[in-house]
Amino acid sequence: MRFLALSPIAAYALLAGVALAILLLHLLKLPPARLVIPSVLLWARIERGRKRPPARRLLSLLLALGVGLSLALALTRPEIPGLGPTGHRLALVLDNSPSMAARMSDGHTRWEHATEQARALLEQSSPATEVRLLDTVGRLGAQTFVERDAAIAALAQVPATVWGQTRMPAASLLAGAQVHLFTDGVAQIATPENAIVHAVFEPADNVAVTAFQARPLAQDPTRYEALVQVLNASARDRRARLLITGADRFSITQDLDLRAGETVNATFDVSDFEGGVLGAAAVCETDAFALDDLAYAVIPPHRPKRVLLVTAGNPQLQDALRHVPGAHLSVVTPDRYPGAGRYDALVLDRFAPAAPPAAGALLLAPPARTWLAGPSTVLTQPRVTEWDESHAVSGGIAWRNLRLTRASVATATASEALVMAAGHASGALVTAGESSARWVKVGFALQDSNFALQPDFPVFLGNALNWVTESTPVLVRGLGTVEVPLRGAQVRDGSGRPVAVSLTDRGVVFEAPRADVYTVSTPDGEVLVAANVTDPDYALINRSRLADGAAMPVRESASARSWNMELWMLLLLCAGALLLLDWTAFTRRFTA
Repeated sequence: MRFLALSPIAAYALLAGVALAILLLHLLKLPPARLVIPSVLLWARIERGRKRPPARRLLSLLLALGVGLSLALALTRPEIPGLGPTGHRLALVLDNSPSMAARMSDGHTRWEHATEQARALLEQSSPATEVRLLDTVGRLGAQTFVERDAAIAALAQVPATVWGQTRMPAASLLAGAQVHLFTDGVAQIATPENAIVHAVFEPADNVAVTAFQARPLAQDPTRYEALVQVLNASARDRRARLLITGADRFSITQDLDLRAGETVNATFDVSDFEGGVLGAAAVCETDAFALDDLAYAVIPPHRPKRVLLVTAGNPQLQDALRHVPGAHLSVVTPDRYPGAGRYDALVLDRFAPAAPPAAGALLLAPPARTWLAGPSTVLTQPRVTEWDESHAVSGGIAWRNLRLTRASVATATASEALVMAAGHASGALVTAGESSARWVKVGFALQDSNFALQPDFPVFLGNALNWVTESTPVLVRGLGTVEVPLRGAQVRDGSGRPVAVSLTDRGVVFEAPRADVYTVSTPDGEVLVAANVTDPDYALINRSRLADGAAMPVRESASARSWNMELWMLLLLCAGALLLLDWTAFTRRFTA
């Protein structure tokens, strides 16, 4: 026997003290009352008949000891193996993968069923049981063993999750404990052979938006189309309604009849949507998994760009700009440069104003200006050696085919180097930066190169104009951890609520737990992050190894004991029963 409330020495001392106190009280005699009577013969005879037999005194003492020791033992909360639940070590592993958020037929999620089963298991165990709570995504970390009651309280705080890599906790965390796994079997978890698996799986309907993208038409960038992919991950045919909505009451609706497991790709013309956040939703009456019903895309303003070309004369450049899709061109000479107040973009041919323009600008062989990149060096016949393929301006251009007779290469400092040149010296041949607006500087004139004869030249012009007129950069990310290279930035979700961020050397990191458009802002600018479900497997909530019970050994949890009451509660009942017996014996004069 061991004691849960007191140490063994303190418990035995308490029991001994209670027994000694009861014994002393029974030996204690009250002082006799003095009465004046004419004769003691009669009273002596009566007193001889009233002497307590030893058996009655012994029964009274035993009942008193039973009551007192039962109460004292109840205070120490003893535990005796084989009598009531016993204490041992449990490792409870909760599967908090995204599929556990699926709703079951009773309206509760698989996750809620899992935590309820875990709570019931703990309540059946002894208070002395040591419990370690773990999860498959690792949100809890390496928790230590705690008492049962503390584990029950902490169970409500175990976080559900909608993203993350799912795996079984390390074997070292499970050693020496009885392992219980609560799962729907969807996540590919390597379950230990000795683990008791508690299944919380039930097939559920799910119609999901597995991809959503908005892009301009190649032949006309002022027109946009939206591509939507919808998957019926249900085990039966379902009818769903696809909604595409945006600001200013923009809406497109289409009903879809989907076979079980069928994926449908649909394309819609969204050119009438002027720009902003566009949402796609799959609506199904019986859908039980809401996390993949929505997806978002950001469409920039796509009206024709008003482009001003400032040049002393360059027919090749002027003709190329007239053929850039979505560009409306105006041409002036440098002496008539009016500023950029009513233009969306500027193309400055061998010209640059003293002050940075208010609109985005593409500069070809500009003179030195303080607001452009740092000092430059003129090279003869420089050769292009490398470039940034990931940048929106330089990507997709065959720079190796570029031939130059002369060019000015700059030492890029705060600017972003796009294309590098090498010769007698090296430096940035094409740079990009931002002052009052974005700008792209090309270190050579068309007359000093074969660039105007290359098929990539109109592509470069279109890329540059799109980049300098892009109002807010948009990043497309999956759910989970998102890093944005903006130092000290604040993040808000699509409803304007602040989102917690962590600072890094490069910028900030935040969690995107659901599909939404998050705004990452600093005093110097902002970035939009469209977070969506990017993995179609996310929607497969019925792909469970527990569906037929064949792929994974599943054992029912141990049946409850026929007597599950804790020993201290039994002792209180025993003390009450002995008190009732003592009172009955006293009233019947079996004890004194």
